[in-house]
Amino acid sequence: MKTPLMAALLVVAGTFAGCAGKMPVEQPVEIAPEHLLSGAAILGRPVDPGELPRDPVMTITAEMRDFLTTIAPDVSPQRRLAALIEAFETQKFHVEYDQDSTLTAGGTFSERRGNCLAFTLMMVAMARELGVEASFNEVDVPPVWGHEDPQTFVVYRHINMVSEHPRGRRVVDFNLAAYDPVYEQRKLPDVVVLAQYYSNRGVELMNAGDGKRAFLYLRKALALQPGNSNLWSNLGALYSRFGHKEEAEQSYQRALLFKPENLVALSNLERLYRRQGAFEVADYYAGRVRYHRERNPYYLYYLARSAYEEGEYRRAQKQLRRALWKYDSDHRFHFLLGLTRYRLGEFEDSQDSFRAAFALAERAETRSAYMNKLKYLIRNGEQN
Repeated sequence: MKTPLMAALLVVAGTFAGCAGKMPVEQPVEIAPEHLLSGAAILGRPVDPGELPRDPVMTITAEMRDFLTTIAPDVSPQRRLAALIEAFETQKFHVEYDQDSTLTAGGTFSERRGNCLAFTLMMVAMARELGVEASFNEVDVPPVWGHEDPQTFVVYRHINMVSEHPRGRRVVDFNLAAYDPVYEQRKLPDVVVLAQYYSNRGVELMNAGDGKRAFLYLRKALALQPGNSNLWSNLGALYSRFGHKEEAEQSYQRALLFKPENLVALSNLERLYRRQGAFEVADYYAGRVRYHRERNPYYLYYLARSAYEEGEYRRAQKQLRRALWKYDSDHRFHFLLGLTRYRLGEFEDSQDSFRAAFALAERAETRSAYMNKLKYLIRNGEQN
């Protein structure tokens, strides 16, 4: 589930050997990170730490506490959690998805809306109030390239809730139908999620044109996680949005110290230099983007899918083989290869690919969708 705070605007840049040639010009004079964190360019003065927001991100409100008293009050905490989840799944308590609203737990509950992070903040807070162990869980949703613009690279973080109990692992997700356990995932400390909350709010305020408040939220995020590349990237995006090119460039370069291969960051640096007429430097960063992108299995999958839809099955097969050589645990790669081999008349090989796809697809809904596609493919083939 894409949200603006978990989405693009994650920007980094810098140098590393052997992928895109030598940097064509000398690096600019470094601006001290203290200046970038002071916000003087945006605020007109250095920030006072007392100005930084202190939102009640995980606070249980009286309204939430009253609601929880109605949720299966006489059973165990785990069964109460199951009843709470059922209340959301059956729409007894409905929360409307709003990708532009990163609200606190209490705000999400009272306004009945929010994005995936807001929903997860609310659910973790409520689960803990019931006495259940609940953690934040980050899912490595693959990068996505839009069909309209193959240069558009979107990276986003997806966070849901997990609760471990003797009978297994319970995942609570705002969009559980799209959740796929094949993706790598990890538990996150609360401080990381809190930093993401403040960063998201900063991006939302930036998009609304409120640069000063946006800076305060992004600065709070960096106070919680000073070494997070994505947060420095977002700070760079803020400086860029309000015309502070040197601060933007240096924020991006600082982000690079922590994550040199961030593709969106490299793309943003390329655009920054190109707008300034520094075309040689912009081309250098464009080359770095190409280097990493063409080695990303999900980009190769995107190319294969585009080729398949254009009827270029040999080209699709070539890209899929490259993608699977780099990463062979995504059922979608195998299923598309099966379709491609079927179109090429390689029926035995296509069966091998389909078997691999079904073995990797853990969700019944995914297997059912694949089966329907195969039935359609066979039926359409017989008609032809």
